[in-house]
Amino acid sequence: MNRLSQPPRTARPDYSASTRPPADPRRVLVLLIAIVLLVVCGVVTWKFGSDGSARFLSAATGRVGLLMGALWLAWPSLKKPARWLPPGIAVAGVAGLAVIAVRPQLALVVFPAIGTIAAITVFMRGLR
Repeated sequence: MNRLSQPPRTARPDYSASTRPPADPRRVLVLLIAIVLLVVCGVVTWKFGSDGSARFLSAATGRVGLLMGALWLAWPSLKKPARWLPPGIAVAGVAGLAVIAVRPQLALVVFPAIGTIAAITVFMRGLR
């Protein structure tokens, strides 16, 4: 078979709407929640000004709206686990943060414990 009988190759892949996978509805929902919260923040600030509870509501909805917007931006990378972070370290980090949130005095014990767990995990992965 010569080159002329083969169909020509396209330089770029075809990303038409029919070949693209459908959008994740959870990501769309996160975006909608972010937009609604930011709009509520703007409306409350504009309508009620510097009233104490209005400032609190405006600040809370604004911060959570920004956080949801950041989550929407990071959504594709959140679907893939981080290969460089062993699951044991992630669990130990979350547990350590929970302990520090309840008793901040235990930070002197929790940080070295998490470091020890991380070192043991790295060592065990090296033995595999």
